[in-house]
Amino acid sequence: MREMEKAYEPHKYEHDIYQKWEESSAFKPTDDPNKEPFTILMPPPNANADLHIGHTLSTALQDLMTRYARMQGKAALFLPGADHAGFETQVMFERHLEKEGKSRFDYSREELYQQIWDFVQSNKGRMEDQQRRIGASVDWSRNTFTLDPHVVRTAHETFKKLWEDDLVYRGKRIVNYCTFHGTAFSDLEVEYKEVQGHLWHIRYPIEDTGDHIVIATTRPETMLGDTAVAVHPNDERYTRFIGKLVSLPIAGRSIPIVADEGVNPEFGTGAVKVTPAHDPLDFEISERHNLPQIEVINKQGKMSDSAPENYRGLDFKAARKKVLDELDQGGFLVKTEDYTHSVGHCYKCGNVIQPLVMDQWLIRVQPLAQRAIQALEENQIEIYPSSKKAVLIQWYENLRDWNVSRQIVWGIPIPAFISDDGDAIIDIDANDDQIERDGKTYYKDPDTFDTWFSSGQWPEVTLKYPDSEDFKRFYPTSVMETGADILFWWVSRMIMLGLYLTDEVPFKTVYLHGLITVGKQKMSKSKGNSLTPTPLHEKYGADALRMGLIANRSAGQNQSFSEKRVETYRNFCNKLWNVSRYSLGKIEDFDGKFEIKSSADAWIIDQIDQKTIQITAALDSYRFSEAQELLYSLLWDDFADWYVEASKYSPNEGVLAYGLETILKLSHPFAPFVSEAIWQFLPWQSGNLIVEPWPKATTGTGNDNAFTNIMALVSQIRTISAELSLQKPSIHISSGIEEGEWGIVKGLARTGEIKAGKPTTGIRIQSTSFEAWVEAEQGTVEKYIDLIHKRFDEANAYLQRLEKQLDNKSYVESAPAELVEETRNRQADTKLLVSQLDEQLKSIKQ
Repeated sequence: MREMEKAYEPHKYEHDIYQKWEESSAFKPTDDPNKEPFTILMPPPNANADLHIGHTLSTALQDLMTRYARMQGKAALFLPGADHAGFETQVMFERHLEKEGKSRFDYSREELYQQIWDFVQSNKGRMEDQQRRIGASVDWSRNTFTLDPHVVRTAHETFKKLWEDDLVYRGKRIVNYCTFHGTAFSDLEVEYKEVQGHLWHIRYPIEDTGDHIVIATTRPETMLGDTAVAVHPNDERYTRFIGKLVSLPIAGRSIPIVADEGVNPEFGTGAVKVTPAHDPLDFEISERHNLPQIEVINKQGKMSDSAPENYRGLDFKAARKKVLDELDQGGFLVKTEDYTHSVGHCYKCGNVIQPLVMDQWLIRVQPLAQRAIQALEENQIEIYPSSKKAVLIQWYENLRDWNVSRQIVWGIPIPAFISDDGDAIIDIDANDDQIERDGKTYYKDPDTFDTWFSSGQWPEVTLKYPDSEDFKRFYPTSVMETGADILFWWVSRMIMLGLYLTDEVPFKTVYLHGLITVGKQKMSKSKGNSLTPTPLHEKYGADALRMGLIANRSAGQNQSFSEKRVETYRNFCNKLWNVSRYSLGKIEDFDGKFEIKSSADAWIIDQIDQKTIQITAALDSYRFSEAQELLYSLLWDDFADWYVEASKYSPNEGVLAYGLETILKLSHPFAPFVSEAIWQFLPWQSGNLIVEPWPKATTGTGNDNAFTNIMALVSQIRTISAELSLQKPSIHISSGIEEGEWGIVKGLARTGEIKAGKPTTGIRIQSTSFEAWVEAEQGTVEKYIDLIHKRFDEANAYLQRLEKQLDNKSYVESAPAELVEETRNRQADTKLLVSQLDEQLKSIKQ
């Protein structure tokens, strides 16, 4: 039999173990059609940089579920992949170019695409290696990249189907445009910040009346594109002006005053300028009143040729100053107020977003959203935490049409062609830049899809929808595990598109983990505040890192990273190794059978049974941290601290082997490497732990809690011996513990002789289950009574202070509620301690 090394060194085992798993095809689901399928998808990490520690948490949870399902006998399939991450990756690559003194404008479209492709492929390989190192038991033969040909084809076919079902349209719409990155964003991708600005009140003269109307605006430079003034139809201040014309200051154009219910009469003066090309609400008003749309700010953030000549080419900030100067000089500027308002910014570069009117491709989402709402209300999908279900339904109800056009090179091209007169057709087979149809020339639309459109079909494309055997067997998938921050961005879209394409939900369960934060900030590669897992992995090993990230974490709960927790579970792995090394030194062979020979045997079998049931229930309910804590307690508290120690004085090779083997199985989903490494040392096993069956509780041991009496006795003997500096005191036992097990008590408590009956003088051990004493001289007994008295008096005095504090009406009513509640909890705890010390004194005096 090979001997285990003295210490567990993860780097000596992890690579070889992972290779052993792969070579044995352990990651592939069984071909047995009778096995229940379990499918989980890796949310495809952005293939533009190394993974951060948030990805490690996600992979650890997904792999834990997969390994558990595999050991349950299911056909477990964990699907890997990577996302081309269109805009995100192009931004990352442009930063790379910037360091080299270059920009995207130095290259043709084709050259830039190829350079980004090469950049991504090099990063993608490193990223996959990181997933291997953390132990992801994924089927690499089914790896998917979101620019794989079959993914592109599916995205095109879905878009065409949406077009044919009148769920896609192209038209001029107000979009969120970043002038720095040169692309539009969806509403979700705009970051709103509170900005200290101004509210300018401007007088617009009403033609042929000598009267005027005052509007208030935070963006005076856009007035050059005004095409109306709007008031609420029920605002009595302005009803007499509706239908009249005003003269637009500076521009010198005549524009109408219209009545529209979209106007908030409480904002500013209650009259607003309407600039359809540069404000979403104004765009809607213009659509209702058939107003022209004049774009005076272009895609470069400068004043366009539609602005007065002396403004053209100015950036919007310079134009604002010039407009205000002219208004002031002309007597049109009434007043300026300080004003705090919410302004949209690019979530990447931080520049102010410019609302612009552009021809874009949009999806009519409400028909898709209503179908998703129905599925959620019918509980076709279970969401953890459950509170997110109502939040998602509400979000669907308010969802606006989805802009899927992106003005970038890197991504899946939109399969659309546009003619000079604006006519559009969808052709998913044409590869040329221009095509002829019915005597008309159509030109390739240069836009690419929003990345969330292709990744929104992730469950389908990873299983090669619609005709593959994998799709037929493994769809719908079992669990979608991902970060709570992308519930709207990604999960919602997968649900909508999955139902649309397949008429089934794409997954039965959604588990949303909370984010690992840096302070209060989300960890992000693009923000430059991400922690890389590699140094922690090298310092502590993959298992400790996995378990440390899962510890104390529940669904949807954000939590800052703690290296201390990783260290705690490094100690767990070392404990598992050391206990196994000791146990294997005592076991010659094991055939799976054992005989109960002592109360310690009966107790540990019951503890293993109970913890197996509890861990299984916790895993089935997605309470991963709780399951891990139960495992920790079983190994450390029950098996190592009590049973292994007790077995030194009452050896039982069969129970020791059974306990070790079962704990290794229970540990495997959490700590796959160390558990597998130890498994390979078991002389009675020849296969791999990864494919072993999940443990089941035994039929019972008939345990009468005899060992719990021993544990209580040993604990109190240890405490008394430590407090009184007693060395190997004699113990007297008169009832409750069988004489045949006194040897275990003696060994565990490190006592001297154990005798029957009551001593002449001694300290009585407090218990209702047994009678026992620590033999001691009268002086020692009195010293111990004084010690307990002192503790009783201190606790009682503290209790009285707490009760006095709670009797103070002013404190109870004015102090923070959580502080009062904490005081009440301390009162209850102290009252219990006082009672226990009082009983202890009575017991000792007897």
